[in-house]
Amino acid sequence: MKKLWANNKILVILGAILAVCFIAILVVMLKYFVGSRKSVFGNRFDNMKTVIKDKEQDEYVKKVEESSTVDKVRFRVSHKTLYISITFKDDIKLEDAKKVTDESLALFRDDIKETYDINFTIKNSSFLLMGARNASGNGLLWNNNTQEEQAQ
Repeated sequence: MKKLWANNKILVILGAILAVCFIAILVVMLKYFVGSRKSVFGNRFDNMKTVIKDKEQDEYVKKVEESSTVDKVRFRVSHKTLYISITFKDDIKLEDAKKVTDESLALFRDDIKETYDINFTIKNSSFLLMGARNASGNGLLWNNNTQEEQAQ
């Protein structure tokens, strides 16, 4: 053993350093990639209180679906954003659908509108439009990507 150490001192030291580095890299990789699963949003929503309750979501859906022009409403909450998809019947015009959607904002309490961003998707067979309202904003902003098909 003494002879092996005397003849290969540098190789043994380099081998030990390589083993330590390999173990350190393995530990860091496991901790980083396999470690605790956290939210993709980090911890910025940890102290956020849920302002909108399930009952209020159901009431919103029920009230909007009472409209004779609305076919179906889907409501989803994701952290600080409300995603609302409204499917209208085919006989409604785009401007009327926008009006119904704007009016549906009044169904939310002020604290809900001040806490959550709201994203709307309104659609039927002739249009598909998205609108958004920022928590600090006043009204809905609509994209202009899809125009209503012209009747022939």
